[in-house]
Amino acid sequence: MKCKSLRLIQVRSFQDYKVEPSPGLTLFTGPNGSGKTNLIEALSYASTGKSFRTGSDGEIIGLGEEEGTILVDFEAGKTVQTIKIKLTRNQGKKIFLNDTAIRKKELLGLFRTVLFTPDELQLIKGAPQLRRRFLDMEISQVSPRYYEEFLRCTRAVQQRNSALKNAQLTGRKPDLDIWDMQIAASASYLVRKRLETIDQMNRMVPAMEERLTGNKESLSIRYIQQGSDSPRYDMEWFLEQLSRRREEDARFCHTSLGPHRDDLRFLLNGLDISAYGSQGQQRTAILSMKLSEMEFIRKETGEYPVLLLDDIGSELDRSRRAALLSFLTEQDIQTLVTGTEKMFEGEGKVVELG
Repeated sequence: MKCKSLRLIQVRSFQDYKVEPSPGLTLFTGPNGSGKTNLIEALSYASTGKSFRTGSDGEIIGLGEEEGTILVDFEAGKTVQTIKIKLTRNQGKKIFLNDTAIRKKELLGLFRTVLFTPDELQLIKGAPQLRRRFLDMEISQVSPRYYEEFLRCTRAVQQRNSALKNAQLTGRKPDLDIWDMQIAASASYLVRKRLETIDQMNRMVPAMEERLTGNKESLSIRYIQQGSDSPRYDMEWFLEQLSRRREEDARFCHTSLGPHRDDLRFLLNGLDISAYGSQGQQRTAILSMKLSEMEFIRKETGEYPVLLLDDIGSELDRSRRAALLSFLTEQDIQTLVTGTEKMFEGEGKVVELG
């Protein structure tokens, strides 16, 4: 998969800007405030329909403008297609594929990307929802059914929580059977797919870690499930657990079990890296996981996604950058990077901003 061109109209600091990245490495350089990260953000947005910097689309639209447009031409399977996302301040966003309107859930998996930013350290140190999102987005890019089941499960949890709140207000016993059934059915599929994906990544991560560091440290991912020491994904177990927790859930008006409550733990030589790993080890572990994510997507789709690296100069030392560049070059992975020209010793296409 390759990005052929990116055009931004009234987006962030750009009035009308177009760039055609190299099929290999492209380095965006320039002073702070010149818009380097804005380009990475726009490409990521075209891939996922969300910004990694803000929850408000209005912040992406140019200052003083009422609308903004992101246009990405990309090649997938030797076919060039165009994603157009039109953002407005008052009417939300509209998404088009080759001028045909599509829904946001149809966007995922069209233009596949993997993102690495300085904030990725929160994958290890941050809240469980960040780790769930990492895994959910990875699988959703290769499995439309997974994203459908994820949305179905999310809606069922919201409806169940709403029924619990209404019951508390009215004093009536909530009817939870229908929501328990929907949650259990979706949860069974979601957890099974998560476990399968983690199993695949655990076969790839150690090799990536060794390649980046030269160390033979054992890096792995463990799935942590609410309600069970050993992860379960049979529907009957979910139904039994949801039924057993109804009294407690009614007290707090939330659903205390399901894929939305699970977590990931990253282990280095069997120890939790969030507690026992240095910051350097944590950064390298995350990059190893991101490269493993790329391998997973390639195995599932036949093509590597586009790699987006924002401001990694402060995250990786020279030897790790050299090891990373070697891997990306060998595998012919299109990579778009923000930083300084010296970062990859003059390799690739340089685009100066500002």
